[in-house]
Amino acid sequence: MTSKLHPTALMPFSNGKPPHLPCGPGDLAEDVLIPGDPDRVELLASMLDNVISFGRKREFAVITGTYKGHPLSICSSGIGGPSTEIALVELSMLGAKRVIRIGGMSALVPQIQTGSFLVVQNAIGMTGVGDLYGEKGSQSFSDTELSKALIQSANKHGMTSFAGTVATTDSYYLGQDRPVSLKENFSNAASKYLDRFREQGALGVDMESHVILSVSKRLGLKAACLLGVHGNRATNDWLVDYESTQRNLLCIAGSALTFTLKSET
Repeated sequence: MTSKLHPTALMPFSNGKPPHLPCGPGDLAEDVLIPGDPDRVELLASMLDNVISFGRKREFAVITGTYKGHPLSICSSGIGGPSTEIALVELSMLGAKRVIRIGGMSALVPQIQTGSFLVVQNAIGMTGVGDLYGEKGSQSFSDTELSKALIQSANKHGMTSFAGTVATTDSYYLGQDRPVSLKENFSNAASKYLDRFREQGALGVDMESHVILSVSKRLGLKAACLLGVHGNRATNDWLVDYESTQRNLLCIAGSALTFTLKSET
């Protein structure tokens, strides 16, 4: 049996603390919001009460507090699948039960404007980690109760939201059709990934949602994703100042978690 006091290569925990997240046993609430950027954790801390900050290690910043009386932790995932998997696995080991990704995306259709929100019902993926935890090319689905609560909460707050499919890719540049200087003999240079995503019904593209949902399912976590629209690839609009969008993500998700708790009692 692995000792909790002495880390090993198999499970490099030290005194119950994981190797990546800057927190340990008893530090987390059962409900965790997961933004990508660690700087957003500090931004959102001002919206919680009774905040305890556990600091930051690499791309992982963690705080725990209360939102309108409800215990809540916020943990950043970093960018993309590998760091997101690390966050989810270690959060699960430390007692998390429900997670909601609160991040950004680019819309793929003109009617979804910057500053609005997408409640992810399902995610399609072009991600290595998602394939490890699911089946290659498979869809992953949000927890029905959580996604319904997110829609209800957005409506209650008077915020424009949509519900549907997001496409997740490991690539910010080539995989999202951004300009990259490539050698002429590179076979994928002319690929139109965003068109492929649209053909599969995706309303937006991000880098974490498919991983959040695929990994959470395997870990037994209830999971959902709420995405703020930072850009629109159909209109080429870009949201320069998205602080208010980030704060609204917490308002919507925090309220949604309290809705689900009330429905369980």
